[in-house]
Amino acid sequence: MRLPLCTVLLLTGCALFPLTEADCKGVSWQQRGYNHGFAGHPPQYMRLASECTRFGVEVSEADYYKGWQDGRFEWERLMGSMRRRGG
Repeated sequence: MRLPLCTVLLLTGCALFPLTEADCKGVSWQQRGYNHGFAGHPPQYMRLASECTRFGVEVSEADYYKGWQDGRFEWERLMGSMRRRGG
């Protein structure tokens, strides 16, 4: 029961806070992807792409996923080292 509730809360949270124009313009999509991956978040490309089109901004899928994969790799490395130390 806990997992579905968490999923609903996560999805509701995203809907409650729509992106602004400042969230979409002048952004390094690779850096944004890295930040999401490093924070342990699942990819947010679909949300970014759909919401940023309202402001005439095209999200670079390749840049976003490159950054996300790099960030996710760092996150997994960090989590692995914490588990080995017992943290």
